[in-house]
Amino acid sequence: MYVKKFQEEDIEYIHDKDMLAKLFSHSLKDDALKWYFLLPKNCIDKYEDLIHQFLKYFRYNIQEKVQVKDLCKIKQLLNKYFSNFIKIWK
Repeated sequence: MYVKKFQEEDIEYIHDKDMLAKLFSHSLKDDALKWYFLLPKNCIDKYEDLIHQFLKYFRYNIQEKVQVKDLCKIKQLLNKYFSNFIKIWK
């Protein structure tokens, strides 16, 4: 969500990946900025790598909207333990 919003706000630079990388790093705050400064030197070669690493690191913050119909489809398989099934709800 953050990346999409960032790209929409800076749409005029969508073809200038070097500029996008600089703008993206300047848009970060708090934990994201700390993450950026702790990246090993020269570990990011291009904008796409930066975005990939950002999403990989912060994927735990991404919340997908769950529809009721999706919840209704979830069933415990006959040969699976209830304790394993219940883990998907945590």
